[in-house]
Amino acid sequence: FRTTTANSREGLKPKTLASSSRPLNRFLHHNRSMGKQGFLNVTESGSQVKHDPHFVQPALSAQKFNDKFEREFQFNVLEQPTPNELIVEMYPMDVSFANALRRILLAEIPTVAIEKVYIADNTSIIHDEVLAHRLGLVPIMADARMMDDYREFPGGMINDLGEEEEEAGANDQNTLVFRLDVKCTHAEAREAAAAQKRQERKNTESDTIDLVSEEDNIGDLEEVAQDAASRQPYKYPKDRPYTKNITSGDLEWIPQGDQEERLVDDDESDIGPIYNDILLAKLRPGQCIQLEAHAFRGKGSDHAKYSPVCTASYRLMPNVQILKDVYDDLAEELVHVYEPGVFELVPTTSKDPPGTRQKAKVKNPYACTMSRNFMRDETLAESIRITRISDHILFSIESVGQHPPEVLLAEALLALQMKTIRIMDKVDDRVKQGGRATSTPFGQNV
Repeated sequence: FRTTTANSREGLKPKTLASSSRPLNRFLHHNRSMGKQGFLNVTESGSQVKHDPHFVQPALSAQKFNDKFEREFQFNVLEQPTPNELIVEMYPMDVSFANALRRILLAEIPTVAIEKVYIADNTSIIHDEVLAHRLGLVPIMADARMMDDYREFPGGMINDLGEEEEEAGANDQNTLVFRLDVKCTHAEAREAAAAQKRQERKNTESDTIDLVSEEDNIGDLEEVAQDAASRQPYKYPKDRPYTKNITSGDLEWIPQGDQEERLVDDDESDIGPIYNDILLAKLRPGQCIQLEAHAFRGKGSDHAKYSPVCTASYRLMPNVQILKDVYDDLAEELVHVYEPGVFELVPTTSKDPPGTRQKAKVKNPYACTMSRNFMRDETLAESIRITRISDHILFSIESVGQHPPEVLLAEALLALQMKTIRIMDKVDDRVKQGGRATSTPFGQNV
């Protein structure tokens, strides 16, 4: 058995710009006008973010923020495009809190992934290390909350319940065992070649497609189109050798001990890969792979394969304001070209200037991507203001598939709560000891 388990560059020196002063001055003048609304203020030394004091919201004290949080906090689900995606809003919420949830989701929610691979035979073109790496990146459907952490060294270890660990190594409480035993035989190659010939013969016999009369409905047209497309599959070259694809669906779970009763619920799928179509290797006739893979519980801070989310991100809620009304053609351009989905067209009233037909109105600030494309037009740049609400968080979660995103969010909140409790306990212990301050490695006093 075989067991497998940034470049730097020099900084660029600034170049002299005396030879191109006129174009630069025009460029600086244009960007200073953009800086009036809080955009970039471009100088010869580089671009600097300029915040207009009229647009920056004043910071609240800790006590005022806590009072506002207890009085006005809202948590709403905005949308769930797929079962593995979730977008929520939290208001009022500090950015540091949202960033803490994001980091916990990425690195501190445990999942199960393949860690050790014992290869008995591998005659494929894929090297042992590459194959083991590909197996480790396959998402495994298993609830890590029902498993213990894998420990290499026995004795003296204390688990979360305060009990001493008596034994270490792989057991039915901390390890899932998978087996991959696949081979590509010459008989399969001959059978595949015969099937391809039968398919080609069937395609030649059914080359003609019945024409559809004008009285047929759209549904019949779609059926005929799908049928025509299915009759002509991709044809491989005749001299191409037969290749057998080995996917994650070929992994077989081997239950250990009472795992089948303890880990599998009636309402959930069996333990195994979440996606069965992940390509692992390709075999030619006569090649085979025989291995045993052990999956352990881990966190994203140990390796990215343990991260339960594809992405976890947040952004601030856009605040879209119309300073001056925008009418007619320019309003249509704003609605359909510059900021689609953010504005809508409404008819003008008697209060609007005579001769105007329609004007733009804010419809959905949530759809704003902060592109600020409207700044290309001077009139729109003076009429529209787009800023962000500093305490209105839009949080997005995309799960890999082990858990629904709402479960991951609840686990992240629980982990953050436990961190806060531990910090409070540390502070209480320090106060009980007489309030003596000790220096930390970062130079701060505790």
